[in-house]
Amino acid sequence: MKEFRNDGIDRARSGRGGTGLSTAADSDAGALTPASRKSFWLQKDLRDPRAFILGAAIGSGMTAQAAERAGADFLLALSAGRFRTMGGSSPASVLPIRDNNTFVAGFARTEILPNTKLPVFFGACTFDPRLEINAFLDKLARWGFSGVTNFPSVIHLDEGRRAALEGLGLGYDREVSLLLGAQRVGLAALGYTRTQSDARRMAEAGVRAICINFNLNSGRPDAASPAIGLTEMAARTRDMARCVHAIDRKVVCLLGGGPITKPDELLDVCRETGAQGFIGGSSLDRVPLQTSVLEITAGFKTINVLRNKVDALERQLRLSGYQHGVVAQSAAMNQALETAKRLASGSNPALIVGEPGTGKRTMGELIHAVSPRKGRQSTVFTCHAGAATEQAEALFGVEGHGGTKRRISILESASDSSVLIVHLDHLALGCQERLADYLERGSFTPVGGSALVWSEAKIIATASADLGRLVAAGAVAPSLAEALSGFEVVLPPLRDRLEDLPLLIQHFLVEFKGEGGSRSVILENSAFRALADLDWLGNVRQLRHVVERLSTLAPGSRVTAERLASLLDTRISSNKTKDLSERDWIIDGLRRNKLSRSRTARFLGISRKTLYNKIKALKILD
Repeated sequence: MKEFRNDGIDRARSGRGGTGLSTAADSDAGALTPASRKSFWLQKDLRDPRAFILGAAIGSGMTAQAAERAGADFLLALSAGRFRTMGGSSPASVLPIRDNNTFVAGFARTEILPNTKLPVFFGACTFDPRLEINAFLDKLARWGFSGVTNFPSVIHLDEGRRAALEGLGLGYDREVSLLLGAQRVGLAALGYTRTQSDARRMAEAGVRAICINFNLNSGRPDAASPAIGLTEMAARTRDMARCVHAIDRKVVCLLGGGPITKPDELLDVCRETGAQGFIGGSSLDRVPLQTSVLEITAGFKTINVLRNKVDALERQLRLSGYQHGVVAQSAAMNQALETAKRLASGSNPALIVGEPGTGKRTMGELIHAVSPRKGRQSTVFTCHAGAATEQAEALFGVEGHGGTKRRISILESASDSSVLIVHLDHLALGCQERLADYLERGSFTPVGGSALVWSEAKIIATASADLGRLVAAGAVAPSLAEALSGFEVVLPPLRDRLEDLPLLIQHFLVEFKGEGGSRSVILENSAFRALADLDWLGNVRQLRHVVERLSTLAPGSRVTAERLASLLDTRISSNKTKDLSERDWIIDGLRRNKLSRSRTARFLGISRKTLYNKIKALKILD
């Protein structure tokens, strides 16, 4: 094969060529093309010894825009950058899988040049013996590039392959010739170097800016560690900079990638070497992109995992609720269940508030059942008005005197379990204050004693009204109200959770009649409407008594509103529905069933089609 000689170097040394970056900087900026004008101002920055130059070796227009906004001084359109955006790695750029110069020109001209105002260096490869360097440089200047760099370079090849190219005249001297030829068309030149010998050749030829680059980043987390570490990189960079500056003090030395992936690593190396800038490839695009995509994707995936976990916990909680008689389909009851689940996990107390018959004790048992203490039986303590002494002795125990044994308290015996205090508002105020001290300190003093007794019993209490009303009425001590504040579970009255009526009726029928009990009695829609019209002052407890009577009917009995009225010996038909207009009647049904048209139709005893026609005719949802 024909040997290719490096005439560009000979022209430079004989004075007929340029000196790389310096030539354009010495000309009049106003007489330059836009690309050369960028080169002019870039070279002024490079001549400033106080400036720190940052270059971004990229492969896409998106990265170009981001690098410009972040403050990069110039860009390098390199095949390695493009391979990284394609999911490959930087070493792919030295493999014969693309026509490098055509490949780079394709994405650099269509994506990078139109999307940035920064100077852009073209990463040119001289391995191809068909490449006419001068004609190619003329093209780059016409296309709008501001500079040229020798990438990929023979410095990135193993010794054998590099020696083969050097022997054919396609080695490092040809790359230096490329950079020296760049000045003829007003392009800046940046030379990639790896050894002192390569750096010396660049400096002696007159190239005024070099990038010290030791290895290409594979970009694979499972790949072997880099061939060079930060410490060795700093030492070798320092030696190369000294070698170059011994030839020409004006040569700018930039660090190039390698093991540097973080700003603090760059800072450490620059302190030791005096490098004037940095060219980042993988550290500026692949590493941040992979980290960002990893974090964002993991975040979205975590949300899905957490959602599934929450759904599983909710299903478990509802299952536990059904086992303990807590039926929740309405939003109000589901919110109470969520609060109960949250309060069950820790050692904090829990106060269950609700009207008589709403299931406060049942909810208290559920909190214990889903808590970490579920393996131990809970203790129930029911407060009766006017029994202050008995209450104090039971809860806090009695100190032994005169040979009598000390009476163990409920709090002490239930230290690893829960104590369910029913009707907290009937607990004597003195006992409430002692209970507040226990909740604050975790200890108490037995009646007639002085020594502290420690306990870890979880307090679960019930009350018929919220803490504010109870304190105002003098039924709860302010100190206890403060200790329980923020730990309340509010149970809605049955009239505010009518969506739960069918499930509650089914649940109680199963309780009274066994697993087949839900099918033993069939309630007509009129019976459901009649039940929904009741005030339910006794709440769920009252409904349970109603279903208990229904369970005595013969299997398969169909219950209408009239039969329900005669069975319960009460006037079920309420004036509330009788006085409603048809429009208000449908609106009331939609409200009771949370705008579900299917449930509303069943509730009103009409077909879905009839309901749709009435909604449209009466313009209810317009």
